[in-house]
Amino acid sequence: MAKIILMQDRRNQRSASPRREKKPRSEGRPAGEQRRVVEVENRVAYKQAFDYTIVILLVGLISFGLVMVYSSSYYVSEVNGESQAYYFLKQLLCVAIGTIVLIFLMKLDYHCFIDLQYDARKMERGQYRYRPLLSKPYIWVLGASILTLGLVYTPLGVSINESRRWINVGISIQPSEIVKIGLIIYIACSLGENPRRMRNFWNGLFFPYLLILLFICGIIFFQPNFSAIVCICILVVSMLWTGGAKAKYIGAIVGVGLVAGSIFLIMEPYRISRLKALFDPNNSWQLKQSLYSIGAGGLFGRGLGNSMQKLLYLPYRESDFIFAIIAEETGLVGCLVLLSMFALLIWRGVLTAMNAPDLTGMLIATGSTAALAIQVCVNIGVNIGILPPTGVVLPFISYGGSGVVIFMAMMGLLLNVSKQASTPIPAKKFNLPFVVAIPKDNKNTIRGLDHKRKRQRNYEIEQQKRSRRRRK
Repeated sequence: MAKIILMQDRRNQRSASPRREKKPRSEGRPAGEQRRVVEVENRVAYKQAFDYTIVILLVGLISFGLVMVYSSSYYVSEVNGESQAYYFLKQLLCVAIGTIVLIFLMKLDYHCFIDLQYDARKMERGQYRYRPLLSKPYIWVLGASILTLGLVYTPLGVSINESRRWINVGISIQPSEIVKIGLIIYIACSLGENPRRMRNFWNGLFFPYLLILLFICGIIFFQPNFSAIVCICILVVSMLWTGGAKAKYIGAIVGVGLVAGSIFLIMEPYRISRLKALFDPNNSWQLKQSLYSIGAGGLFGRGLGNSMQKLLYLPYRESDFIFAIIAEETGLVGCLVLLSMFALLIWRGVLTAMNAPDLTGMLIATGSTAALAIQVCVNIGVNIGILPPTGVVLPFISYGGSGVVIFMAMMGLLLNVSKQASTPIPAKKFNLPFVVAIPKDNKNTIRGLDHKRKRQRNYEIEQQKRSRRRRK
């Protein structure tokens, strides 16, 4: 009885105590400034520094590439009546253009390719409204890249060695390199919007991804550029696998691709001769001179500028077979250092993809890293004689304006994702196609973010219950 009376007295005291009055908006900060402060406090994303390891590796690779371009091309430039630094200066100009593109893509939020007015918080709350297909920037990026690919069949196209792979607009551009970055952005953004489409083969995988891939490969096939088709197909398949495509679908695609590739490989006599060169290097002048150059380097090489094979013995010494010149001038030690730099750059790209804040970022990082790894493996494989000769250059090292600019653009996208890798941007839940190292309690991972949001939600519910009790 005494306990009941005591509780009634407390209720009477609580009702008698004056309530706190809310301060009007005119007091303190202005209303607009108050809203801005609240928005800053409640903002989910925060500014994060990019991966400096990637930047250091890029600077090292590009600097070494400029040195090797000059070393491998000064004799040919002098024979052709040009200055010794002719190829070096053109490559330096392309590096400057690529640096501008890299900085632009690094500063631009990659979510802008989905929608210029993308709002991550609305996406999390389910309030985001998707716009029509043609109003999305990534559609226009893919369309522009395919359009440049078709320009090789116009008067702008340039034919070299019976192949129309370049367009001339004052400088030579290889559109098949531009298509790679267009496909990376398109696949990453479209799957980031709707990751569930990978569950269906015909309406999700074949249309539109495989259909677009077949269309692009058909355009490139008539150039012809079989090596570019192989690199693009491997790139797209790796992104689709990472995006959640089923293993049986990927296996079927790979099987059909191997059969079709074998048929196309034996259709042309020059492709058969290149294939025979794998078993007998004497059938290929390029491969034989490349192996001579690599063998002459020894352990420490002949020294920079002292290569003998670049004296008009080895064709394409400044582009396709620059790795052979590197092996001759720097030896096995220089090659191992170069391969270590590429391996570390690829590993940093894999880590960036694993720690990406959403599926779009993960696929952009995966595509950029896969394109780099594929081209490095193909170029070095050709130089050492385990792959047939192709026209694939070594990224950041070989002479070629299109390759340098496009791969620097890819690295700009990779740095963009790495800048947000520790940023908890709300995104749709998606299922990873393979198991990756995701710590359970890591607040920067998807699971950690879900756990953090759940705790915040429970805390808010508890606060609401307490406030209701106090009012009673």
